[in-house]
Amino acid sequence: MTSSDTIRAALTGLALFIGAYGLALPLAGMIASERPKFPRDPQQAMTASSVMPSWASLIAPFDSRVLSSQALNLAFQAIQHGQSATGTGGESDLARSQLTNALSRVPYDAELWLALALLEAQRDPSGPATVEALRMAYFTAPNEAELMPVRLDTATRFDALADPDLRELVQGDVRLMLTRQPDQKAAVLSAYRRASSRGKAFLEEAIQTIAPTFLTTLRR
Repeated sequence: MTSSDTIRAALTGLALFIGAYGLALPLAGMIASERPKFPRDPQQAMTASSVMPSWASLIAPFDSRVLSSQALNLAFQAIQHGQSATGTGGESDLARSQLTNALSRVPYDAELWLALALLEAQRDPSGPATVEALRMAYFTAPNEAELMPVRLDTATRFDALADPDLRELVQGDVRLMLTRQPDQKAAVLSAYRRASSRGKAFLEEAIQTIAPTFLTTLRR
């Protein structure tokens, strides 16, 4: 093959790659738009997207949006199946692996960290992996109102509050939910009703400091 043939073949390959990438971009946007959302009520089921195509895995290595959406979707499925006792260890392990892979690309994604915390909590509620993932869910999106109900519910149901740094972060959520987001008061009440004894004690102490009049509602 002559040098001109080599150059021609290389240019043809490059053109095909650019064309394929151009076609993949709108597909990636469509897949990313189907990213599942955490429910505002933690007692509601975490619903995975039913339209995530199987070929998304072909685009995922080239687009972090697709990679994170796919990982979150798989995590929601594993979390829901784990809560209903129909899941398998292999399903959770796969979801955990996908989340870890996605977080290596987008370590600032608080939703992925929160999903990982929920998965770890199913395996070891008081383990360091649960605490660390939950802590990162706070660090990466401290003021994300959409995540506060599930974060608070997760932190107060398990022994994660034994970690002093996490206690401070969770108290920050409680403060925002009671003083700046009155529509979130129901979520605080829901978290209290589902909380462990440690979680209940923490919430009572935090609310006594932040909004003492809300204690009456809390204890009804």
